[in-house]
Amino acid sequence: MLTEKIKLPSKRQLCVIAPFAVLYTLFIILADLEKAEGLSFWHNVGRILFFMAFWYAALLILCCLLSNRRVLAERISFLGHIPKLQRRQGKWYIFIIFFLCCFLCYLPYFLMYYPTWLSNDAVWQIQQILGWVPKSNHHPYFHTMIMKAFFMTGYWLFGTYTEAIAFYTFWQMTVMAMVFAFILYQLYKRGTRLLWLVLAVVFYAVLPANAMLTLCMGKDEFFVAALFFYTWTVAEYDREETFRPVACFMAGLLLCLLRSNGIFIFLGTTAALLVSDIWKKLYKREKLAKKDLRKDNTAKDKTCGNAFLRRKYIVIGSVFVCYLLYKGPVLHMMHVEEADTIEGLTMPTQHLLCAYLKGGELTEEETAMIEAVVPTENLSNYYHPYLFDPVKALIREEGNQQVIAEHKWEYFKLWLRVGLRNPLQYMVAEVRQTMGYWAYRVKDYQYIYGEYFMVDNPFGVTTQRKFFTYDQSLAMDRYLKGFQDLFNKVWSLGLTTWLMVFALVYAIYDRRSVMPFIPYIMLLITLFLATPVYNEFRYTYGMFIALPLLLGYSFGMRNGGLTEREDEADEKMA
Repeated sequence: MLTEKIKLPSKRQLCVIAPFAVLYTLFIILADLEKAEGLSFWHNVGRILFFMAFWYAALLILCCLLSNRRVLAERISFLGHIPKLQRRQGKWYIFIIFFLCCFLCYLPYFLMYYPTWLSNDAVWQIQQILGWVPKSNHHPYFHTMIMKAFFMTGYWLFGTYTEAIAFYTFWQMTVMAMVFAFILYQLYKRGTRLLWLVLAVVFYAVLPANAMLTLCMGKDEFFVAALFFYTWTVAEYDREETFRPVACFMAGLLLCLLRSNGIFIFLGTTAALLVSDIWKKLYKREKLAKKDLRKDNTAKDKTCGNAFLRRKYIVIGSVFVCYLLYKGPVLHMMHVEEADTIEGLTMPTQHLLCAYLKGGELTEEETAMIEAVVPTENLSNYYHPYLFDPVKALIREEGNQQVIAEHKWEYFKLWLRVGLRNPLQYMVAEVRQTMGYWAYRVKDYQYIYGEYFMVDNPFGVTTQRKFFTYDQSLAMDRYLKGFQDLFNKVWSLGLTTWLMVFALVYAIYDRRSVMPFIPYIMLLITLFLATPVYNEFRYTYGMFIALPLLLGYSFGMRNGGLTEREDEADEKMA
C-alpha cells in the first residue's frame, strides 16, 4: 500500500535551481570561447538561452526525482522491499578493516618505487632540513618541519638518506590510509548501502592515483588530510551537543599552516559560518515568536545559544591569532624567508600581460609601469595563457619584482584601471588560466602523477625496488600510464567540480546544510585568484577525495543518520 504521495517542487525550489543553471551555462560557453568568437551575436544569445533552459530542466528533474526516490521506490516491486537507510553503530574493528584495505593496496607501490617519488620541491625542502640552503616559506615551512621530524628520525634509526626518506614516505602513506579509512568509516556509520560502500572502498583503496600521491614527498597529502578534517569539524560540530573545541582548533590551524591558500579557505568558511549563525538565530527567534513561548524559556534558550556561539568563535579567533603569531614572530625567530612577491600574483600579472600583448588599451605611463617589472623585449616567447611559471621565472631572473613590493598601492590601481578599460582581455586571461578546474573537457593532457618521479638529487638517492623484477616493473609502469590515459578519457577536474556543484544544488533544494561544501568552494575561489597552472590534479585533489562524503551529505540521511521520525521532524523545521 502506498503511504506517500509524490511531492511537486515548491516555488522556492523552482527559484533555487535558476542560478545554478546559469553557472553550468557559463561553464560551457566560456570553456569554448573560440567557437563563440566565430558566431554571430544572436547565435551566441540563442546558445546561451538553450543551455540555460536545458540545465534548468535537467537540474529540476534530477532534484525532483531524488527528493521523491523513497516514494518512487515504493511503486517499483523489487525496490519496495529494500530496507530504509539506518545509522549503524560504529565498531573499532570496522575502521581497522578499512585501514588495512587501503594500506595493503598502497604497500606494493611503496615497495616498488622505494623509497619514494622525489620531486624537485621535495629536494629543496630536504636541503633546508639539512641546512644546505636557507629556510624558506615558499613551500609551507610547517610542512618542512613535519618532514624534518620523520626524516631525521629515519636517519637516526637507519643512517642513510634513502632510509630516512623511506621512513617519511611510509608514515605519510600510513597517515593517508588512516584518513581514507576514517572517511569510509563515517560513510559506514551514516548508513551507506553496501553497494555504494564497496564502490567507495574501491575509490579510495584501488585507484592508483591515491596510491601514487601518497608516495610523493610534498605538501599536498597532509594538506588534503587537514582540509578534510576541517570540513568534517565544520559539518559535524556545528551543534552545541557535538562541538569539540580541541578538534576544531587543531583542524583549522593545520589547514592554515599546511598550504598558503589555507588561511583564505579558513577565513572564507568563517565568514560563511557567521552568516549561517546569524540566519539561524533570526530564524529561531521568528519560530519562537510564532509559538508564543514564555519569556523565561526564550531567555534561557537565547543564553545557551549565545554561550555556544562564544565558544565557537573563541576557537576560530584562537586559530587566527596562532596563525598570525606563527607567520610573524615565530618564522622571524627561526630565520625563515617568506615567499617572494611575484609568487602570489599570478592572476593580476596574467590579466595585465594579456591586455598588454593582446591589443588592450594602455597609456604610456601604464606600459612603463609594466616594463619596470617585466622585460618586454621577448615577453611573447614566455607568456603562456595557461601557465604562469615561464613569466614568473623571467621576472625572477631578469625582471624587478621589488618594484611591486615597494609600490603595492600604485600597482593595484594600475591593475584596476587597465581592467576597467580592457574587461574582455581580463576575462580571457582568467578563463584560460583557470578553465581546467571548471570546464568539463580541456584540450591538454592532464597529468595525474606523471610529473612525479625520482629526480636527480644531491643526496645520491635512487630507486631501490623491493618488489617485482625489472621487467615486471616496466609492466607496472605501463599499468600506471594506462590508468592515467583511461582517467583522462572518463574524468576531468571540471567533472569533479560539476559533481560537487550538483550535490550543492540538491542540498539547497532539499534544505540541507551547505556548510560541508563551503571549504571546497573557497578552495576553488583561491584557484581562480592565484593558480599558476590551469589544470593541475593535486590542486583539487582534496575535493576529489571528499566527493563520496559530500554526495553522502546531499543524498543520504539528514544530520548523519537520524531516525525516520527525527528526520521528518527536522525536514519540517527546515
